[in-house]
Amino acid sequence: MIDFHCHILPGIDDGAQNLEKSLALARQCVNSGVDTVVATPHGHGSVFETLLPRRAEAFKLLSETLVKEDIPLKLCPGMEYFADGHSVDMAVAHPEILCGVPGTPNRPLLLELSIDMDLHFVADLLFMAQLKGVPLVLAHPERYKNFRKSFDLLCELMDKGLVLQFNSEDFHKSFFNRAIPNMMLALVDHDPTRVVVGSDAHDAEERPAGLEVAMENVSKAFGKAVWERVSQQNPAELLGL
Repeated sequence: MIDFHCHILPGIDDGAQNLEKSLALARQCVNSGVDTVVATPHGHGSVFETLLPRRAEAFKLLSETLVKEDIPLKLCPGMEYFADGHSVDMAVAHPEILCGVPGTPNRPLLLELSIDMDLHFVADLLFMAQLKGVPLVLAHPERYKNFRKSFDLLCELMDKGLVLQFNSEDFHKSFFNRAIPNMMLALVDHDPTRVVVGSDAHDAEERPAGLEVAMENVSKAFGKAVWERVSQQNPAELLGL
């Protein structure tokens, strides 16, 4: 399985604060059946020029340590880029912020919105991205305030090429929380080729790694083939793996 969204790099953002904590997340990934993680530290236009060298150093350190510790986890470079009106232009000018194997054509941009931003803004971003030939992946749409009112909009954007990245833990259902996971599943059902999953893990205790919750709920609803599509085939195609 491929975890498309994980803050596993040591000392870069509010994710793993040191190498030991990164390794704890890595072991969680492997124990849950994840073999590839897209390392996606937070980034935005005002900091990425200093962030990219730090990301490269942390990526190299963790990759080498995974080999030394015999932890069978592959890292793929990426970034969770905070959306603004210049996001697509920045991605074209600086492809290092894209997710996937460097040098692979058509690598995607993983975008995070402000928590209270209107999801209609994504339509403009998608249009600009397609003009520039940049695939767009929207990070955890289920966490934005108007998600439950945006089913038709998100279906329309998926039909136009938008990929939705859902967080595994958000598929969890409880007596008091059914509407959001049910809508997530409905969007998977609308077009499973336009969905990827991630843990959005930050640390092994509070926001752990692993895709078990998504695997259980998607497999139960649609079967193993759909789960393999959203957890393996779709991300591999996007990332050039």
